Amino acid sequence: MIARPSDRARARWLALAGVWVATACSQPTSGPLPIAWGRDACAHCSMAISDPRFAAEVRLGPHELARFDDFGCAVVWLAEQARAGPEVEIWVMDQDREEWLDARAALYRPEQRTPMAWGLGAVAASEPGAVDFEAARRILLLRARERASHGGS
Repeated sequence: MIARPSDRARARWLALAGVWVATACSQPTSGPLPIAWGRDACAHCSMAISDPRFAAEVRLGPHELARFDDFGCAVVWLAEQARAGPEVEIWVMDQDREEWLDARAALYRPEQRTPMAWGLGAVAASEPGAVDFEAARRILLLRARERASHGGS
């Protein structure tokens, strides 16, 4: 005769399985998440994110993540959201190593060929001509105003 588990034992197993599934399937509430290259779309320009060297992500909250094909798109999008406080996480891909960097700690190379022609690529190490986050942000917002005044996006 096969013993059947009691209702209490069955309930315990179901609860344990539920916790395991929730833990295994939940995504982190901070930091960058993987991008499906060529499938995920930029939250600003809607282009497919296909070049890892220039990707960016913004986390407005634990479950609010936006992905971008170009750091410039991320900066302009954030300005449009008017939510760029220190609680907002901004991540950029290191142009050389294709590893995520905290955008506020990264440095930016000017005159790069980026997906949406914003022209700045992130790097971890200081190098001649590289600018910090605030300088990069100012450059990008100025370029956005210039594009808007000429009828571009």
